[in-house]
Parts: sequence; structure tokens; C-alpha cells
Amino acid sequence: MVARQFHRARRQAALESLLARLSGHSAELLSYDEVVGKLGVAGQSPGGVRQIPIAAIVGSVGRYGDFSRTFLPRQESDEDRWVSVGAAAPTVSDLPPIEVYKVGESYFVLDGNHRVSIAHRQGLDYIDARITEVRTRVPLPPGAKPDALIIAAEYSAFLAYTQLDVSRPNLDLQVSVPGQYRHLENHIEAWRYLRETAEARDIPLQEAAVGWYDESYLPLVRAIREQGILRYFPGRTETDFFVWLARHRAELQNQLGWAITPDVAVSRLLARAREDERSQRRLSGAGLRRLTQLVAPEQPPTRSWAGDRTLARYSDHLFASVLTPYVVTRLNGAPMPDENALAVAASLCRAEKAQLHVLCAINHDPDPTETQAIEALRGFIQHQSLKHDYEADVDVETTNATERTLALAYLHDLVVIDRRFGARTWDEPPPTMAVRRIVRAAHRPVLIPGERADEMPPAHVLLVHDTRRPFDESVFIAAYLAERWQARLTALPIANNRNTEGVVGRIDDYFKLHEVEACFLAPARPGVSLPAVVLEAAADAGCDLILLPAPSGRHNNRRLDLSDAIFSVIQHWPQSILIAS
Repeated sequence: MVARQFHRARRQAALESLLARLSGHSAELLSYDEVVGKLGVAGQSPGGVRQIPIAAIVGSVGRYGDFSRTFLPRQESDEDRWVSVGAAAPTVSDLPPIEVYKVGESYFVLDGNHRVSIAHRQGLDYIDARITEVRTRVPLPPGAKPDALIIAAEYSAFLAYTQLDVSRPNLDLQVSVPGQYRHLENHIEAWRYLRETAEARDIPLQEAAVGWYDESYLPLVRAIREQGILRYFPGRTETDFFVWLARHRAELQNQLGWAITPDVAVSRLLARAREDERSQRRLSGAGLRRLTQLVAPEQPPTRSWAGDRTLARYSDHLFASVLTPYVVTRLNGAPMPDENALAVAASLCRAEKAQLHVLCAINHDPDPTETQAIEALRGFIQHQSLKHDYEADVDVETTNATERTLALAYLHDLVVIDRRFGARTWDEPPPTMAVRRIVRAAHRPVLIPGERADEMPPAHVLLVHDTRRPFDESVFIAAYLAERWQARLTALPIANNRNTEGVVGRIDDYFKLHEVEACFLAPARPGVSLPAVVLEAAADAGCDLILLPAPSGRHNNRRLDLSDAIFSVIQHWPQSILIAS
């Protein structure tokens, strides 16, 4: 009877091998020596005798070629041994324990391969085993498929090369596809080269690996964790995403010629991932390539800037990245812009611990005087950022200042521009056509400073909010200004024809939730008189900042368009104005 079972099991082994070839899956047992050779042995210790799950036995020390992955016998010469073991007791449970090596959660048979084979035939789930626990440098992946072993081998080699598991014991650099660790090694070498150049000294590899991990890897991974973006990429790891995002972030920076911080890159990518999810696209390799197109959209993105910055609003600063364009023009042409915008942007970055990006745009080859002025500007910005402990950079480009500002606005949280920005003639009245275009198309909050830089942060804000819109981003910003900057709030609602009082009540509840108090004025009717009402309310309340809603709302509804009113307020109000996105 046992002999018949052996021959039946051999036929099943042959069938299992055939099906494995057709499906592309392996039916082979794993070789213990090969596996630990790839993973690197760190030590071993006795684990005692206990029952182990038979399904977790994935390999053998010396006889991995004699049995299939499910321990079906393959060799005719094994019949006598197989039959004698099967006849020795009614069930394998009555036989002495087998001996195994435990690697991770998987087991390799040192002695007792035939007992495991018969236990499979008898339908047992567990078997007694004497265990030796083997510690490896990297864990054996569950399931232990060939790709997983290749990855584990590459991980082990990477750790042996960098010693990061010694210097950073709790790190987790697991990946899901082979070939990723060579990219990490390239990142480390690039970091090492730049630091050696900057410090004029040789840097040991292990020191470079630690520096790369702390300064390059962790900031990007923290941004990935905070944004929760991995839920859109099931089966991928943080390190997978670091490799992919670092490469495409570099490509995007080269394309734009502009440095992009990790949190900005991830948050912009997250917005695109959400839009792909809503349109029910599968985020495959092609989907990932689509997500790299992090440029300003022609239409407002489905998810608002406020939606992307909600977490930061509670855990950090709302304005993490500030862009201010500075136009260099011929002295006999359009006037140089008021440098007050630059001073206000710097003041905000000090208050918000934000990064300041100055776009120094010029539409001609600079003469020696202009070159000297540009270098003086660069030196001044760097000096101020070091003095007041915030990050700043200056990018000098021969470009159209307005279009370049719009291209870069999507990568920042606030655009600061003078109301005479981009003036084409000496007498072009503010706001200029360039300012109007940026306010309409930036899809980011735009701050137009007043006459004095010391108005920032503001002491008293007039919030103008449109109750006709389902969500007014200006309310979100106002609550932050009052809570974080301790600004007083006066609120002027724009009435609707249905439920103005109810909307105002909900906004008041939102403020109270954030422990913010606001003085609500009587609602103003939309129309040609609205600018005069806004200006009068701001003057009467003694406000130093007017916070206005976006020109056209989230859906470009012409009936709700406030562009003319906003531009009229900009023209006549001498102090600061902030327009929501």
C-alpha cells in the first residue's frame, strides 16, 4: 500500500513540474546553502523542539533536488527509503522529530526529508521539529520566490557594502523588484562626490552612506509617509518609491531648472495620484510616468491647494515654499519693480520657516551694471537667509517672467508679487496685466504687499468670503492667520439668494472649532458696488490685510466671477492683499 502511494506521489511530482513550466512558477525546493549564501549568516542558536507548519518548509540542506516544492518524491531510487519510513508508524506524528534550520519564518530540512514528504501525503498541517534558528543579515522574504531571493541577495550585498545596518540598526530599505540597490549605491556615490567637492576632503564610504541616509533618503521618505501616497501603489515599498521619485524629481528639476523640496514633490505627485484614482486609471508603470508631469495645469486641479495643505496646516506651517519673481529691466524701459515684494516674502519665510525661491527674470543679455546688481541681490538673499535661519535660493533666467512664474507657482504654496509686476510702460496702472494673469491662473494664493514690509505678519485681517461657493479657500487661510499669527479677524460675507445666514453660521462654527473669534459684518451684495463696500469695511476696521476669495471659484462659473472686483480693490487699497487660490 505504501509502495502504491510512492508511485502515485512520483506521478504527481511529474505533473507538478509540467504545470510549473506552463505557468512560469517554480516547483523547486530551495537550497539552504544558496539561500544563506545570498542572505549572509549573522549567527545561529538552538530553538528547541516544537511543532512547525509544514507549509512553511520551503527547502532542504542537501536533498532539494530530490523532492518537489510540496515534497513529492522525484527519484525512483528513493522508493525503498520512502516506503520503509512510511511503514515505520501509522502516522509521521509517531516518529522522532525532524531537524530543521529556521531562516526568518521559513524552514529548511537538515534531517527528515522523507518524513516531511509522507506528512504531506497524510494531509498533516504540522510536524515536530528540532530547530536551529539561523540569523541572516537580511530576512528571507515570505514565500521565498526566485525574485525575492535575488532582492534579498542584493540587499545583503548593499548592507555589506555600506554597513548601514550597523550605523542605522533600525533601518528598513526593503524593495519589491530586483535592481533597485544599484540605484541607491549611485545616490550614495553622488552624495559623496558633492560633499567631497564642497568640503575639499576624502569622505569614507560608510560616512557617505550615513550622510546620504540622513540627509537625502529620510526627508523624502518622511514626506511619502506624511502624505500616505503608498496606498495608491499597493505592493510597493518606501524605498521603491524613493528610487522612482528621486529619479523623476531630478528630471523635473532639470526640466524646470528649479530645486523642488521633498514635501512639495510628493504632495504634487499625490494630487495627480488622486486624480488618476478618481478617473479609475490603474497606476502601472505608464501611470507612474504620467504622474511625473508635475507642471502647472491649464485648469484648476480637482483637489484644491487647501486640501493638499490640510495636514501641514495642523502639524507644521501652511506656507512651506514661497515664490517671488523679480524682473530686471532696462532703466530706460519699464520701471524696476518695488523691492518691497522681496522684503515681504523674506519676512514671511522668517515667520513660517519656509523656503524662499526668488525668480530673477531678465528678457535680455544683462550689461555689467545689471550683472553686478543681480550678484548683489543673490548675496543679499543668501546673507538674510543665513542670518534669519531659513532656506533661500535665487534663480536667474532669461525668460518671460509672467509665464515662468505660472509654471513654477504649482510647486509652491504662495506667490508674492508687487502690484506693478511686469509693467510694460511707465504709466501702466496697477494691477498690471501680468498681475491679473497670475492672480487668475496660478491656482495658488497670491500676496500683493502694501507699501511697508513691516505689515507682515498682519495684525488685523478683513476676510471677504463668498457664500455662493461650496468651499471658499479664503476661510481656510483666515483661520490659520488668526490661529498661528494671532491676527484679528473681521469677516465680510458676500451674500447669496438662498442661505447666506446658514453659510455664515457654518463658517463661524469652523472658526470656533479652531478657537478663533471673528467679527461678522452685514453681508454685501455682489455687483459693481462690492469693491467700495470692501474698501470701506477694511478702512473702518483698521485692517492691514484684505483676504479675498479666488477670482472665479473651483468651477470657473462666470456668474460667480469676482475678477473685476478683486482688481478694483488691488488698484485702490494701498496696503497688503492676499487672494486665495
